[in-house]
Amino acid sequence: MRRLMESIRAERKYIGIATLIFVVSAVSGYVNAEPLLQSLKQMGVFDRLEGVVNSIKENPTFLHTLSTLFFNNIIASFSMIGMGLLFGLVPFMSMVSNGMLLGVTLMTAAKETGANPFVIFVTTILPHGILELPGAIIAAAFGMRLGAAAVRRVISLVVPKYMEASVQEWKGIRSRLPVVLAGVAVLIFVAAIIETSLILYMKPLG
Repeated sequence: MRRLMESIRAERKYIGIATLIFVVSAVSGYVNAEPLLQSLKQMGVFDRLEGVVNSIKENPTFLHTLSTLFFNNIIASFSMIGMGLLFGLVPFMSMVSNGMLLGVTLMTAAKETGANPFVIFVTTILPHGILELPGAIIAAAFGMRLGAAAVRRVISLVVPKYMEASVQEWKGIRSRLPVVLAGVAVLIFVAAIIETSLILYMKPLG
C-alpha cells in the first residue's frame, strides 16, 4: 500500500490532468448531449456497452457478471497504459470519450426521468463507478506519463544533454509500473464486485 501511494504521488500531476480532462469532457457532453449522442453512436461506444449488457443478460450469474465486468474494464485500463507510449494520445482520447459519455448519459437520463442530474449521478452512476473511475483515471494518468516520457526520450536523442534525465525518468517508471498495474487491477476487481452486486441484487436485469 505504501508503494502504491508513493507511485500515485509521483504521478499526481498527470492524475490531475487526467481528472481535469474527464471533468471538462463530462461537462461538454452534458451541455452538447444531442449532437454528441449521435457521434458516440457512430463511434460504436453504445454498441460495446450493449454487448456487455447483453452478455450479462444471457447469463446473469455472479461469476459471469463479475468476470465480464472485470475483464472488460481491466483490458480498457491496461490498454490506456500500454498505448500511452504512442505519445499519450490513447489515454487522452479515452478520458475525453468516457467523460463525454458520462455527460451525455446524465443529460439523457435527466430528460427522460425529470430528475436532477446531480441526484442521478450520486444515486445511480457514482455507486457503480466509485472505484472503477479512480482506477481508470490512474491508468490514464500513467499512460500519459509514458507518452510524455516517450516524447522526452525522442527529444533527448536529438539533444543529448537531456539523455541522463530521460534515463532516470524511465528508471522510475519501470519501478512504479508493477505497483500501478497491481493497484489498478485491485481497484477494478473490487469495483467489479460492487457493480455485480448492484446489478444482480439491487437492480435485477429485466
